Amino acid sequence: MSAQMLNERTFSPASVPAERERLAASTMTLPGTIVKSVALLAVALITGTLGWSVGDDWFSSSSGLWWLIGYFLLIGLTIAAVSNPDLALPAGLLYALLMGFWMGAVSRVYEEKYDGIVAQALLASVCAFLACLALYLVRAVRVTPKLTRMIITATLGICLLYLVAWILSIFGVDLYFWNDPTPLGICLSIGICLLAAFNLFLDFAVIEAGTTTGAPVAMEWYAAFGLLSTLVWLYAEILRLLALLRNR
Repeated sequence: MSAQMLNERTFSPASVPAERERLAASTMTLPGTIVKSVALLAVALITGTLGWSVGDDWFSSSSGLWWLIGYFLLIGLTIAAVSNPDLALPAGLLYALLMGFWMGAVSRVYEEKYDGIVAQALLASVCAFLACLALYLVRAVRVTPKLTRMIITATLGICLLYLVAWILSIFGVDLYFWNDPTPLGICLSIGICLLAAFNLFLDFAVIEAGTTTGAPVAMEWYAAFGLLSTLVWLYAEILRLLALLRNR
């Protein structure tokens, strides 16, 4: 999702509302973006503890409808923020609240089945984030326009795969082959994890562009929202990959 929120056009004059840009008293900074990113992550972790406490019951048949409604609401929040960066603050907070709760519940279900898997997924996510940050800072990975297009195209392709599989599952057709602990399923899961990690490079590049070009300070929330969505996606995919490996 953050590949759509954070791309080379994010801080272009056409993307940043002119009125807000003219009235901005200060500009976007790296410390400010970090603080707002940590704030959204903290909100997600707090609500995650609540989701963890009800995880055993949340995915029962009685709560399935609410889960589905919440999932599409999260997608709507992301689309709203992409369409109007002014909504990044309220949309980001609501996203952190709902996604934190959702991921907390999912994590509890995984932990009940695979003891210790949540701690492993969290550690792997943190290590992946730090590794990508280090590679970006030393310029081992350069975010070129070609690389950006490749990452965004691949991300949209995975999203389309998810959507098609979900629609067909309504009619009884199971395309969730990446959920099976087969060599194909595991390889595809590894590829999705790598793609989620590569999205972090896009996040870092656009945040750097926003801070160096003097984007309005309100864009810090926009960047923080995008970064949070990537981290959540990375954690979720690592959690699923570890479950597949456990099933082997």
